Amino acid sequence: MPKYIDSHCHLQDCTDINSAISRMTAAGVVGAICNATSPTDWDIVVDLSQKYSCVYGCIGVHPWHIAGLIPGWNDKMREILRRFPTLMVGEVGLDKNHPNMPTQESVFISQMKIACDMARPIFIHCVGAWERMLHILKLNRRNLPPVMIAHSFTGSVEIMQRLASEYDFYFSYSPVVMDTGRVRVAECIRMTPPNRILVESDNSNPAVVVDVIRRIAEIKSIAMNDMADIVYKNTIGILENGQTAQNAFTVWK
Repeated sequence: MPKYIDSHCHLQDCTDINSAISRMTAAGVVGAICNATSPTDWDIVVDLSQKYSCVYGCIGVHPWHIAGLIPGWNDKMREILRRFPTLMVGEVGLDKNHPNMPTQESVFISQMKIACDMARPIFIHCVGAWERMLHILKLNRRNLPPVMIAHSFTGSVEIMQRLASEYDFYFSYSPVVMDTGRVRVAECIRMTPPNRILVESDNSNPAVVVDVIRRIAEIKSIAMNDMADIVYKNTIGILENGQTAQNAFTVWK
């Protein structure tokens, strides 16, 4: 039976975490990477990652939640990451549909530096700001995190190719791909190298990633089980390696 890992979920939003985990394991989903969105849920995500062996945690400040950050938030973030070496950084990024882009950029760059300094993968949210994101990546080329994931990617083929060729990005696709009207997303999936693809729920139901992979397999004309194996190995590569996806150093769990 194929195995699956949800590369980006929000289990902290569950009303019944045990039920969600039961559903995901019944579907063959053996792991879920749970992304925090603000300091208010960091402790919850850490607790979930410690209590459930199938849950991997990420802490970060989402661009929607930059308002009201308490001074020293970044020091607290470093300290939590130091205490829990398997934690990653996420969900962070830029969003043109939300205010105060200069502050969004400052908070994002701070978190990117933390991920770089502590050799942690980073899960990036970007809506309508890929050119600005590319500019920031270029300016910080010498100080980038070891693994970067574009979460729920819906950008263009051109952006995908630049991120892949210049920065070795992974591209995580969400249930958005199941909307057959999203022609640009389907074309981007068709052009994404298989070894760069991840799948995610982007919600509190990791079991849905099975349907996401089924749709991706259909778009790429790859057998479902083969596509599942490729994506599983891609995700394990990220979890095993804080330097590159090719040079594994430790199995985290």
